[in-house]
Amino acid sequence: MDPRQLTQPRDADTIQMNNPVPTSFGALYVGEGVFAQGVAIVPGQAVINGQFNGAIDASDIHIQARGIVSGTTKAEFISVDGQINDSVQATNTLTIGNTGAVSGDVSYGSLEIAKGGELIGSLTQI
Repeated sequence: MDPRQLTQPRDADTIQMNNPVPTSFGALYVGEGVFAQGVAIVPGQAVINGQFNGAIDASDIHIQARGIVSGTTKAEFISVDGQINDSVQATNTLTIGNTGAVSGDVSYGSLEIAKGGELIGSLTQI
């Protein structure tokens, strides 16, 4: 197969996805089944539905139901339907959905936890 065909899909080859994937400039998406490790400085939204180990600093972070983040997580707004472990800092709002689990050193401006959501660790309101 000609490699140029891989980089320029035809309209019939376009895949439609039902997952909310960030499309704005400066966004990060780690999909289901993907493992990423390192440091991510994201000027926009980060959506994690795979596994990320390391540090994420973004304006808005959403951990989807199959997402797992271990390390340092910092954003103005963080919503969790999956898991976050270690250090979490939501300078504005930390929202934990009914399937979400957060553990570790947690600091937040405001906190919302749905029935079924889990929060374990040391808490600091900032």
